[in-house]
Amino acid sequence: MTPDFRNDGLVFEADGLQVLAFMLDADQDTVNQIGLCLNEEEGLRALRLRLRQDQRRFVATRGHLRHVLAARLGVCPSDVEFEYEELGKPRLSQRMRGPDLRFSISRSADVAVIALADNRDVGVDIEVILPVPEADQIASLCLSPSEYQSYAALEPERRPKDFLERWTRLEAVSKALGCGLGQPSLWNEEDWTVTGFVPKPGYVGTVVVRN
Repeated sequence: MTPDFRNDGLVFEADGLQVLAFMLDADQDTVNQIGLCLNEEEGLRALRLRLRQDQRRFVATRGHLRHVLAARLGVCPSDVEFEYEELGKPRLSQRMRGPDLRFSISRSADVAVIALADNRDVGVDIEVILPVPEADQIASLCLSPSEYQSYAALEPERRPKDFLERWTRLEAVSKALGCGLGQPSLWNEEDWTVTGFVPKPGYVGTVVVRN
């Protein structure tokens, strides 16, 4: 039975926003089946990854993305076309006819998430909860003064998860804007809805969508 990629792995949906989560460490036959729709360039990208596990996870992620978008657009997964903005943000090719569907994707360890939004910019990021040795230094560079002050005031045992929650928020915003983390002037929080979520126990995530 073919999975329903429109709702398979649904984390939540509201107001035209949908977030789906997928496990990536399937057996090789399953990954091969999912990845049949990838184009030549995507296949070469997978082969350039050094570790076989990373290759499988890339193929599974890209295959799921193609299946999800194809289900929404009513086309074959192999017919989904992408184009990329200057800093690498992916979007549907202008040659694709259909609704104005925006998407964002994130992968960490063995989980991937896909965020979909109708007619609105969207960004998503997830991270597995593991200690980040340079977290305090990164926080001091990337967080606003008020955010860093609240982060630094936390008990040490609470900082790893809190740091990753803040980090996924920054990453989700940068993906939605199609810019780097060093461009905070482009971000006006009043223009966006920010939602934290748990794609799987042991992970944190944030999705942002333009109001």
